[in-house]
Amino acid sequence: MGQSFQDIFWKTLRPLSEDFKNKKVADVPAGKGQSSLKLKSLGAEVYPLDLVPDFFEAEGLECQFCDLNQQLPLDSNSMDVILSQEGIEHISDQNLAFKEFSRVLKKGGTLILSSPNGSSLKSRFSFLMGECEKSGKILPPNLFDSIWFNPGESSQVYFGHLFVPTVTKLRVLAEVNGLELKKVHFSHLKFSNLVLFVFLYPWMFLSQSLNYFKNVRKRPFLKSEYQKTFWLSVSPKVLLDGALVLEFQKVQEPEEAIRELNKRWSRWQKNQP
Repeated sequence: MGQSFQDIFWKTLRPLSEDFKNKKVADVPAGKGQSSLKLKSLGAEVYPLDLVPDFFEAEGLECQFCDLNQQLPLDSNSMDVILSQEGIEHISDQNLAFKEFSRVLKKGGTLILSSPNGSSLKSRFSFLMGECEKSGKILPPNLFDSIWFNPGESSQVYFGHLFVPTVTKLRVLAEVNGLELKKVHFSHLKFSNLVLFVFLYPWMFLSQSLNYFKNVRKRPFLKSEYQKTFWLSVSPKVLLDGALVLEFQKVQEPEEAIRELNKRWSRWQKNQP
């Protein structure tokens, strides 16, 4: 019997185990509480949050209601770490979620985020063949499969994997909100990704390289920014992985990040031909 993603996820984060000790860690979404219990066992002070706290089963911990499409019920600059496992792909306002992650984290704090890998070769091929996450298994987004839970008469809708992100999109959303991508953790190899990699990667690398050099010739002042996107888009670590497990660090407040970006935009605009 294969490993669950929980097992794979925590095996991936094993090198970070000591980093949770005596730290205030928000687990959002907390789900049934497996990760909250793991964090507690590692010595963390855990704050579980979830859209449906009734599903939470971890003894000795209390889960608080939280909607990632709204403000988090936590004080600003209060958390050392935020663990957001398999949540961002359900969120329509992903920019707000990142803004809130950044607001709640202390400066220098860490966001560890996982999601289905919209950048993997299998995901890209599935979208080409069926405009869906898993071609041949599910249909494109629809009103049944794309809505996983709607509690009775509530006006809230819990979307399924309707907003599966790519690594480049997540990096942009993070940086706009003062979070810097520090590491892409490799979780597990998907055989289907490997098969596609053998046949497609040389052509992908060539195509992206030509595209990169074309854009750098047009806007040489954006070379460093384009390099970040280019290497993420052709990274074998990303293309072959069955999931995205990303580690971000808070380097500045969201408001500061926006002001800095506006200054950069002004400099970039002056360099436009």
